[in-house]
Amino acid sequence: MPRLTHTLCVAALCGVLSAGATFAQDMRAPTGPIEFTVGAGAGGSPDIIMRTFAQIMNDQGIVENPIVVQNRSGGGHSNAYNHVLGLPGDENTLLTLASPVFTTPIVQGTPSVIDQITPIAALVQSELLLFTTPDSDLNSLADVVAAATENPGRVRVAGGASGGNDHVLTGLIESTTGTTLTYIPHESGSAGRATFLGGNVELHFTTVSEGLELIASGSGKPLAIFSAERRTEDALSGIATATEQGVDVIYTQFWGVGAPADLDPAVAAWWADRFQQAAATEQFQAWLAENLYRSDMVTLDEAGAYFAAEQDTFREVLTRIGLAQ
Repeated sequence: MPRLTHTLCVAALCGVLSAGATFAQDMRAPTGPIEFTVGAGAGGSPDIIMRTFAQIMNDQGIVENPIVVQNRSGGGHSNAYNHVLGLPGDENTLLTLASPVFTTPIVQGTPSVIDQITPIAALVQSELLLFTTPDSDLNSLADVVAAATENPGRVRVAGGASGGNDHVLTGLIESTTGTTLTYIPHESGSAGRATFLGGNVELHFTTVSEGLELIASGSGKPLAIFSAERRTEDALSGIATATEQGVDVIYTQFWGVGAPADLDPAVAAWWADRFQQAAATEQFQAWLAENLYRSDMVTLDEAGAYFAAEQDTFREVLTRIGLAQ
């Protein structure tokens, strides 16, 4: 089977880009309150990540402006990005970049968001885990493939927006194994998780940190991790990779941040510098370790090039699984 490896960037490359990022141009801080616009609901990964950055920036005096995280969920993040696209040149609004910002326009056949914003930084990355309900007869990804082969469409996946990470990963499993699953989209990942926790579907994807919560509470049974290698933590080391189970798919979720079009380059450079400062703090590094994320940060032009490459990858994958317009 062909391998499809979808990652933001390998750590070595990101380290080079991040270390080489300099802000030779002038930097200028915006004035007044700041809004971090998030297309997901409260408690979702994009929301938590941006609230973490906002808290660190304000608590440690990296950003003196008051920061508000505004959840504008719905429409596969389109409510959020349309709000920001309507504010060209605005210095007080940033857009959280998660996969629906890339994929929703591809699925809907609308203009690219990434081509219309000012890139600031790629921030955080995470592997993804696949869970089933605790009482399920499914005990491995191989069992999922067998069940989906025997009863096409019978195995259901609760996920976030159509075209998001979990939808793409569902499609990759289908195309790699020749099976058919039923993907059920929700307004947000947290809404999909509620459906899963209610026992209404068989499968759900999570980040590593979200997965640990399911393991600790006994509310989910892990079946696979979609990384090149197993995690080494005690609670995770027993979870086999998809590749180990004969499904040769590696997939990494990422989050970033951008600004409205036509942003003053001096303000863009200031924001990139502030995110780098926040990421370098002990507080942020402790949060990364606690939540089992990684932060291979790239900024400004390098981030823009990487977002464009990610968009191309999403388009290729969505076309492959029949979702691209």
